[in-house]
Amino acid sequence: MIGSVYKIVWKTTSEIAIYPYFRKYGPYEFKIILIKQYEVVDRAQLLAYETLWINKFKRTCVNKIPPFGLLKKEKQRECTKKYWEANKEVLNERNKQYNELNKERLVEKVACECGGHYQYRGRTYHFKSKKHIRWTSAQ
Repeated sequence: MIGSVYKIVWKTTSEIAIYPYFRKYGPYEFKIILIKQYEVVDRAQLLAYETLWINKFKRTCVNKIPPFGLLKKEKQRECTKKYWEANKEVLNERNKQYNELNKERLVEKVACECGGHYQYRGRTYHFKSKKHIRWTSAQ
């Protein structure tokens, strides 16, 4: 099992793949070997190293899901896309209801400190605009 001491256990012990072997043979029949010691800055870097070693020992490693990486994000995007396709009608109806209930707030004009004006629903576009970015960098 590849992992780090820094790791937080988020699954119950029955769901982790190595525990059935611990119960069958006993935990003292296994050797835990330090593969390599790293100086890490933050948890993201630690998870990147862990993913590297899991990918190197993919066949013999107990870990099935890499803890960090682009594959995780791509899989999440795929799942979200499938969910939206499967529940398109329900989600569209829910969005229509939200827009009807919050119609006044969404179209309300807001004056920004940078001198620009935007509707509430377009605030993210405004914050990315050149005018707003220039104003924030000048401050």
